[in-house]
Amino acid sequence: MNWGLKIVISLALFVALIVSFGVYMVSKDTDSLVAPDYYERGLNYDELRRADSLQGLADTLQAVKQP
Repeated sequence: MNWGLKIVISLALFVALIVSFGVYMVSKDTDSLVAPDYYERGLNYDELRRADSLQGLADTLQAVKQP
């Protein structure tokens, strides 16, 4: 077996591995990033971020007022 045949076999195995990963990913029917209450979660997240930034601002103002 010469080096050319080894390269061809290696590339064929690599392509088969990539194709099998692709088939596996397409065959799974789970979308972990999709939620039925996506917009409600987004609004809740926005409210939490707003409250957190206001708390940070209050902490900063309190630290500035102290001598």
